[in-house]
Amino acid sequence: MQASREIFSFSKKNTQVYITPNKVDLTTDVDSIHLQDEEKEKYVALKSEKRKKEFLLIRFLRNQLFPNKEIGYLDSGAPFIKDNILSISISHTTSYVAMAISTESRIGLDLEEVQSKIIRLGPKFMHPNELKEADKKNIAKSYTCYWCGKEALYKWSGIEGLSFQNDLPIYHKNHSIWEGKSVRISNDPISLEMITFENHILCFTY
Repeated sequence: MQASREIFSFSKKNTQVYITPNKVDLTTDVDSIHLQDEEKEKYVALKSEKRKKEFLLIRFLRNQLFPNKEIGYLDSGAPFIKDNILSISISHTTSYVAMAISTESRIGLDLEEVQSKIIRLGPKFMHPNELKEADKKNIAKSYTCYWCGKEALYKWSGIEGLSFQNDLPIYHKNHSIWEGKSVRISNDPISLEMITFENHILCFTY
């Protein structure tokens, strides 16, 4: 698994995103993914099979991109690669695990599966102006794009307690290009790349 597992990627300017399918056999694959001693202890302590799979696959991507480096976490929960100047962000669904890498000081990534339940949640996290601008022909996909963009901006911001409705406005420019703002930090626009694949939305800052 360690050498042959599928990885595919997207890139934009200073940001690269690597994705691998969320498929792992906990009885046979765990020994093929190198874990550092502290990581082995954390892995054993995990109770959920879902969390164990995500933990392993994130380390699998780490091993391919940053061999022998350790993933640390800030108090906010944001991940970083110890002893490395690159910024990272991580996201996952039941089908995929993704890691974004950037030479910028901030990076935000989100990956979501398009599901109909997002329709009833839209008014809770979208500004009224965004609800008006959403694509009425495919509401579930459009609302997922807004959620993805705001979640990526939230991670980029590194500030807890931001309001998705009011503090993280985003808007669609054209094709895969969106822009947003984290108004508690600055009114300068942040570029967002929004990609659709296999009923998933992937968004990352660049």
